[in-house]
Amino acid sequence: MSLLSWFDWINPTNPFASLFMGILFSIFLGITVWVETKERRKATVTTIIGIVVTCIGVGILTAAGYYG
Repeated sequence: MSLLSWFDWINPTNPFASLFMGILFSIFLGITVWVETKERRKATVTTIIGIVVTCIGVGILTAAGYYG
C-alpha cells in the first residue's frame, strides 16, 4: 500500500495521509487569511492552530484504532 492514494483528500487511509492533507489544507487556509487581511500574524496563527488541531485529531484517531 502506498503512502498516498488519489482519494486521500476525501477519506484519508493512513495517519501520514491525514497529516499531509491536514497540513496542506491548514497552509491553504493561512494563505486565504493572509490574502483577506494582509496581516502576517493572523495568517501564521491560523496556520499553526490548523496544524496543531490536525496533529491532535490524527493522534486521537490513531489511538481509537481508526486506521486499522
